Amino acid sequence: MENVIFRCLQCNEIFCPTRYDTYPSYDIDVGNGTLKEVKRDDFSDFKITHKGHKIEELQVIKGSFCSHYAYWEPVREDYLQVTDGFEVYTIRRWRKHISEPLKYQIVNFDIILGNPILEIQSSDIEKQMMADTDRFMFTKAKIKKFVKLFKSFVSRLRLDDVLECGFSVDDPMLSYARLNDEVRETFLDNCHSKFNETEIENLRAFINENSEYDDVINIRLLRPFYLKPVSKSFKIDIASISSNLVIG
Repeated sequence: MENVIFRCLQCNEIFCPTRYDTYPSYDIDVGNGTLKEVKRDDFSDFKITHKGHKIEELQVIKGSFCSHYAYWEPVREDYLQVTDGFEVYTIRRWRKHISEPLKYQIVNFDIILGNPILEIQSSDIEKQMMADTDRFMFTKAKIKKFVKLFKSFVSRLRLDDVLECGFSVDDPMLSYARLNDEVRETFLDNCHSKFNETEIENLRAFINENSEYDDVINIRLLRPFYLKPVSKSFKIDIASISSNLVIG
């Protein structure tokens, strides 16, 4: 989406310009069954509709976009924050049917970011280690021990211990992170309680080979968010907001 949003102060209507605003639409000519091109200019239509009204330009705050829907999902509900230089507003963007245009509305909520959650890709790690058994001589029992050790180790990590290295196309609130070099070696030292030196070297090679972008050894970094009601002059039907997002 674009970095600028326009708001009519008189009607409180929101318009978000995109590169698709002047793309034509197509209607079927019922007479001969052919497609008829219809020219469009959504921003010009917005300005005509609100002619004589005061239009305010709002800047989207970088990094404020929050959603549980994949970027490519047409039917969705997203939240972001904008500012006029003085106040910060939360905007809800949604669409309930694929045939509808995206709608925008200022809502009486603050976006609250929860503490990031670090978790390992347990099942994917096991599958990859099984696939590499011939190379690294991993047994099922050893794989189970490794995953258990890794899960326990990651549960005690801080954000400073990992390096973000990839993002999910399916969830905007999910990214991937790898252990920094020092932390990786600390983990391998901990593995000495269950693995011999040869096995440790095999584990080091496995970790090094599977630490790019969203590879199996990398950690899933989840950033939960919630909506907290605030007292502002804008009115909205709270029942229309996804209930699992609202706190307070």
